[in-house]
Amino acid sequence: MEKRKAYAYYEERSGRELQVEMGKRLNFPSHLHGELELFLVQSGCVCVGIDGEFRELKAGELAVVFPNTVHSYQCREADSRYMMAVCSTSLMGDYFPSLTQCRPRRPYLCGKALDPDVLYALHSLYRCRCTGADSSISRALLHLILAHVLPELSLEPAPEPKAMDLTSSVVRYIMRNFRQPLSLEHIAKELGVSKYHLSHVFSARLHTSFREYVNALRLDCARDLLAATELSMLEVSMESGFDSLRTFNRVFQERFRQTPSQYRKSRTGALWGAQDGQRRKGA
Repeated sequence: MEKRKAYAYYEERSGRELQVEMGKRLNFPSHLHGELELFLVQSGCVCVGIDGEFRELKAGELAVVFPNTVHSYQCREADSRYMMAVCSTSLMGDYFPSLTQCRPRRPYLCGKALDPDVLYALHSLYRCRCTGADSSISRALLHLILAHVLPELSLEPAPEPKAMDLTSSVVRYIMRNFRQPLSLEHIAKELGVSKYHLSHVFSARLHTSFREYVNALRLDCARDLLAATELSMLEVSMESGFDSLRTFNRVFQERFRQTPSQYRKSRTGALWGAQDGQRRKGA
């Protein structure tokens, strides 16, 4: 297995113009980033939270997440499948002002409001990612999507930021520091609010507790490290922000119903199976 640096998906990275993936059973804690995100449910049901508003999306429904907006995903059905495109501001062109200075009243589109050209363009973006097509093609496809989607979202001017609202500030702070020792008291002090006010943000806006939220980010990071590196279990636990291997093992098993070692073994088997399949296709 190749050793490489693994990043949690929500960690900030530069130089990424387009990321498109298809997958199933997505569960992702609240996070934000500076790119546009398009999330299409292909089957099943996924609860999508955008800026504190939660909605269960079914097959053929699309969520549009504007840059720097807090959002989350929670799978509702075991067979849920999705397509996600994360697009850099460098691809937005003339749509940049609308996407950075406005907010949608309705960030969700049902199947009836979704033009067939949008589905075509989304699948074409996926093919562009797979084939490494020129970015001008990706840009044209994204503009086609936005031309159809933005008029359906009822855009309104984004409210004047109070530097950044507290929920966004909390999410951004933890995203940047989840590998470090964290406490509710410490973050409250850093952000200049009371810990009781901060606790309310987690329960009322993020629908989770502080500890559950931090552990969710750390576990997501740990899964990436287990799948993509040869780090020892102790190194994975430390890199992910856990204070001990014992805590890491306990929290991992509570969440995923298997040990970290079992998870790594299953992922390694899937990787070798996929590589073997690719070799057979190329034979």
